[in-house]
Amino acid sequence: MKQKLLYALAIPLALLLCACASARFAQNDKPDSGIEGQVSIKNKGAAGEVYVYAYTSPYNDMRVPTKLISKPSAPDGTYRLGLVPGTYFIVARRRTSGSPKGYLVKGDYEGEYPANPVTVKPGKYEKVDISISMLDGNFLLAPYIPSNGNRGVRGTVYGEDGKPANGAYVMVYKDREMVGLPTYLSKATAADGKYFVYVPKAGVYYVAARLKYGGIPKKGEPYGTYDKNKNHMITLNGNQVASGIDINLGPFPFDLILPVPPVKGQPSSAPAH
Repeated sequence: MKQKLLYALAIPLALLLCACASARFAQNDKPDSGIEGQVSIKNKGAAGEVYVYAYTSPYNDMRVPTKLISKPSAPDGTYRLGLVPGTYFIVARRRTSGSPKGYLVKGDYEGEYPANPVTVKPGKYEKVDISISMLDGNFLLAPYIPSNGNRGVRGTVYGEDGKPANGAYVMVYKDREMVGLPTYLSKATAADGKYFVYVPKAGVYYVAARLKYGGIPKKGEPYGTYDKNKNHMITLNGNQVASGIDINLGPFPFDLILPVPPVKGQPSSAPAH
């Protein structure tokens, strides 16, 4: 079981990079339709070196490839992105790394166009101004989770001391094993430990939480699951909010170490089961 958990945790990281790599840059400098405007940092003014992304899904986390990515915005924040006519959800990001791809970390900037979605019409550039702000999470893979709706999961995360946990992430999975990238992710909890995760589709889900998000959990790291049933499971039917889904954090029980692939002709270093 431990080895299965290990590989399931490691593999999605590679899949995420492949998904990000599938996004492509605009090649046509003079298309006849798209979006244009200015990017600014909230309360600070124009933002240069920002990439603008066009998604066809409102759930625009980084596991969903974009249709197109703009060139970086100019020093005055202006940008232009050619798009074929259609409906798009627009997001802007500026990473400290300067790259248009990859994980988002504390210190990066991001913003969603408040009037999404945008309809691009033939022969016309729609004006789309976007404000970005600095992310305060420790390590974010899916910062743009669903932010509204009639269905979801609500509760409180408690620390090892029994008090509400500040800065905890709640992860909602479709996979019973609860490994790898979660299907939906909460924002970091505040001092009251309360969270809400909007879930756009009815179904069976599995819930866990941790203080750090990203990478393989380390032995002893604060981690917890919803434990009112042995499978850590909830079922959402129709427009339902599952309330009281509280999670108690405790030391993560495993010491997960990636097994070294054996050299040809040498025995495997993987533990026997």
